[in-house]
Amino acid sequence: MSFYVSEDKKTRQNRSLHSGMLDDIIYQLVNDDDLQGFYRDNPDAKVQLCTLAENRLKAAYGAGDFSAQREIQQALFNLYQTHLAEPLSSASVNQHDPVLIFIRNKLEAGWLAYERERYGTINDSLKEDNIVQQLRELWSSHIASHHPLFDFLATEASEQQIYYFFKSDSALNLLFFDLVSMTLVGSLPETRGEISHNLWDEIGEGSNEFTHVNLYKDLLSRRGIKLPEDHYAHLYDWQGLAGYNAFMLGGVTRQHYYKFIGVMAMTELLDPSQYEKLVTGCRRIGLTDRDVHYYSEHITVDIGHADGWLNNVIVPIARKFPKSMEEVFFGAVLRLQTCNDYYDSLFEKMKNI
Repeated sequence: MSFYVSEDKKTRQNRSLHSGMLDDIIYQLVNDDDLQGFYRDNPDAKVQLCTLAENRLKAAYGAGDFSAQREIQQALFNLYQTHLAEPLSSASVNQHDPVLIFIRNKLEAGWLAYERERYGTINDSLKEDNIVQQLRELWSSHIASHHPLFDFLATEASEQQIYYFFKSDSALNLLFFDLVSMTLVGSLPETRGEISHNLWDEIGEGSNEFTHVNLYKDLLSRRGIKLPEDHYAHLYDWQGLAGYNAFMLGGVTRQHYYKFIGVMAMTELLDPSQYEKLVTGCRRIGLTDRDVHYYSEHITVDIGHADGWLNNVIVPIARKFPKSMEEVFFGAVLRLQTCNDYYDSLFEKMKNI
């Protein structure tokens, strides 16, 4: 993504506000080292941003404009990154800017309304004693749980195609420790043991060598794949960005916490069978046990994690807050829908390598 680097800051911002590119504007505002000064010089900025956001939402989710969907998802991505920013950076200072939060809430609401409508009516008979079964049935019946991408990886994909999968998988894999950590904040005391167990596994049970982030970095390094600063997020179109944002949505926005729990549970259900096929493909092209350690560990570990999220996190929440079940279920839906879009997109890209 390019920005106006040859002009002074105020000129760049003024031009940016009229460029129509919401994600570019958000990026510049997030990283502005004098954002309040900019608002003083541009008193109509909030109204202009609001109008632009509404227009892009209509194009994206009303007219099916994929370029607008990418713009919205990239804008959300840029906003969510403030929660992971270097503490001394301008992005960190601007993390809770009320104008940016207002725009983020508007974009989230428009996107989620679309995703909910896309799924249809959510079962209103969800109960504490059937929520686990309902989530398992949702998972097993959705195409994302048996997407042809993974059969292709197992039986046909070339070395370069599998390497592209590794690159595309990087951004979320290298963020997962942070995501699990986010679920602990404000969690019910009775769920913290299970969540902490997940976190302990993420850090290799205290071993720096076997922490999952380092296992994944080791895989990339051993295969000669250089890891860029953005962890290959630049490869994403709207599908990949939406998949990433489905996690960050609930991690940083409290009202979406229960959706986040559903997203996490569905991820643990999806991974084992898919990773089994991926590992088969990796071994087919000559990768070693050490190379595939990250993925092979998840084949077994995530089966236990899935059961733990369902029975030791979701059930206690449902027992205490019955209204949470629809939110959890919709989070699982959101994960499956965005995941399937991403798999479709990734499969097409890989076939053209």
